[in-house]
Amino acid sequence: MSSYNIIDLQGQSIYSTAEAVKAANLDWEVDSGNVQVQTFNRDECQYQWTNMPNLKGIYRTDTSEPLGNCVVGQGFETVQNTEAFRCFDRILQTSNAQFVSGGYFHNGSSVFLQCRLPYEARLLNGDTTERYLLIAQGHTGQQALSMRFTHIRPVCSNTLYAALRDSNHSYTIKHTRSIQDNMGKAVKFMKLGLNHLAKVEDTFNRFVNMPLSEKEQLNFLKLCYDRPIDEDLKDWRKWNNGIEPIFLDARGKDKSEGTLWHPFNVVTEYEDHWSPVNNPRGQRGAIRSPEVITEARQVRALLNKPTVDRKTKAFTLADDVQAGRIDLRTGKRHEATTGFAAAVASAAVAGAVGQQLMF
Repeated sequence: MSSYNIIDLQGQSIYSTAEAVKAANLDWEVDSGNVQVQTFNRDECQYQWTNMPNLKGIYRTDTSEPLGNCVVGQGFETVQNTEAFRCFDRILQTSNAQFVSGGYFHNGSSVFLQCRLPYEARLLNGDTTERYLLIAQGHTGQQALSMRFTHIRPVCSNTLYAALRDSNHSYTIKHTRSIQDNMGKAVKFMKLGLNHLAKVEDTFNRFVNMPLSEKEQLNFLKLCYDRPIDEDLKDWRKWNNGIEPIFLDARGKDKSEGTLWHPFNVVTEYEDHWSPVNNPRGQRGAIRSPEVITEARQVRALLNKPTVDRKTKAFTLADDVQAGRIDLRTGKRHEATTGFAAAVASAAVAGAVGQQLMF
């Protein structure tokens, strides 16, 4: 069984959650079993198996295969794939959202499903972003059940993560005994989060409308990657090993060059498509096919916490810049929450996001 099983659903015109679960090979269940530890009995000079009553192991019922490290506490509550992904129906309450990808990795330890909402935002520069809803969970206690709205920029396939202040965009639930009640709360929260998407698109337009010098763009990248703002680029290894060619020739650069939109998308393109993929533990030096690396990057772009955190940081930094909270010439933060640049951007983009309904 392959560790990765990621299915591209875009060409199948799937609008039903039940059909998407089946098409993504997620129509299987998990169960738990007793855990035993092998110990050595000195009196009898032989090994014996000892029960661990406070622990249980998680396994797939279709293959009888233990998942991941599989051992969890007795308080861990399993949620079946079909039950978790039924939240799509409860949140969206529409049959017009098309499922675009889904699958599992680590043989089913983690699962996800993603749909594209029937809206397209056209930005001031002619660029477009599409709205998505992602639901994912782990079955082994190492990944919570999470729901998150995202945007994807079609021209470069970058997944854009946004975290606006006072805005509902994601919800995470631990697999405890109260998870069923918490799933209901999460659905209500995410329904309100549909309003978050329009706010994000307004913010994207401010990025598009804010001109930056090349130095300011480079300073943005340094701040996003926690580098000193006065550092010489030749001393920055990540710049030399991957970011520089993207900065010079980013996908869709004709719509982003010279604005805040450009370095923001350089970060997301690097994280999604070019940053190094490490070999799994115990496989150092192993040669992997381009297909395996691509699948690993797909999973990482959506679910890997350091990757998601970096892209979210890029959005937060860009939001602070357009609002006048950070000066990219100096890297210093201002106490004021608004500034001249923000006022100009706000006036220019008010009502400028055009949403094309694709019902």
